[in-house]
Amino acid sequence: MMNRHLKTKPDFYLLEEVAAILRSSKRTIYNRIYRNRVYGEQNPVPPYIKMNGKLLFPSKDFDKWIDSQKTSD
Repeated sequence: MMNRHLKTKPDFYLLEEVAAILRSSKRTIYNRIYRNRVYGEQNPVPPYIKMNGKLLFPSKDFDKWIDSQKTSD
């Protein structure tokens, strides 16, 4: 019997969820993506795909990206 109270990890995070996890605004994330694309900057941005005009962040790639951002300061 399946337990309906168990939550599984989503395949994708929405922009709002990523912003909350990063404690950033949606606008800041949009700006980083834009500046990387248009000006070739290297702002840290989690991997994403764009589908139907929405940014989706694959959860597995996002988790790997978070790990890669850790510093040893």
